[in-house]
Amino acid sequence: MSIDSLLPKWTTEFKKGYSKPLILFTLSKVEKSYAYLLTKKILELTKGEISIAGSNIYPMLSKLERDNLITSQLDESERKFYTLTQKGTDFLKNLETEIQKFNSIMLEIINPNQSHGDM
Repeated sequence: MSIDSLLPKWTTEFKKGYSKPLILFTLSKVEKSYAYLLTKKILELTKGEISIAGSNIYPMLSKLERDNLITSQLDESERKFYTLTQKGTDFLKNLETEIQKFNSIMLEIINPNQSHGDM
């Protein structure tokens, strides 16, 4: 398999790992949102780098809701909107630290001669 065909697959896998954290971080910024608007906001926040298809976001939202990190409610038009729970807010503080630590380690491995500071 050539590098040209391998790289997009690896990139997709890498980005998939950030999908659930991105949903949570996005909800922390917008307070409440519908699934469709979440996908649009994530695309905007990631400068077009990460796109979550509608068919993929619903299972992730369900999982986050089962974990009590988010909650959903129906609005007056019977559309479901999602909000971060207190547990989700607390979880994000810890997750942010873990992501920063991991990213710092990865950057150090990639370029050990460059100072990456304490993220």
